[in-house]
Amino acid sequence: MHSRQDNKMTTQHNNQLSPEQPFNEVLELVQPMITSILLRCHIYKDYEYYRHIASIAVWEAWRKADQSKGTFSAYVYTNVKGEILKELSKEKGFENTHTPMDNDTINYIRDYEMGERSPVLLECIMSHLKFEERKILLLFYVEGYSYLEIAKELGLSVDAVKKRRTRIMIKLRKLLYSTVE
Repeated sequence: MHSRQDNKMTTQHNNQLSPEQPFNEVLELVQPMITSILLRCHIYKDYEYYRHIASIAVWEAWRKADQSKGTFSAYVYTNVKGEILKELSKEKGFENTHTPMDNDTINYIRDYEMGERSPVLLECIMSHLKFEERKILLLFYVEGYSYLEIAKELGLSVDAVKKRRTRIMIKLRKLLYSTVE
């Protein structure tokens, strides 16, 4: 993706790096390195957010640098890449555990993913849910109750209903994908 000329320029910039330089100068010199890391990590959306994460990582490296432990440019590179990978990992983990299916997703799965097997598959998946879990789904998706109405109906707090719905959606997703595969 990058030419040898780009790599030579990056190397030249890195050779000029020193923790004794002012931070703004260091940050300017490592911009090509940051761009390279972002591209290697396949970051194409939220680009500015990750560039910001990288800038903070450069600042941390600049602040904590110890030249007796190795070259400053290698330390900056490792720090930036590590922070970006850590953020990507956190983001992926959050998506996997906190993104419930919404009505459109449930309808899509019901209508398109399962096709003719839909009623049997849906019945099989629902049989793995507890009575209260099925009731929450019924009240929310079929009856159109709000969180407050469900909370009153079941004698729970609104927060408890929200948390249970999220857990139910995660459980459904796992059940669905294990059944469909």
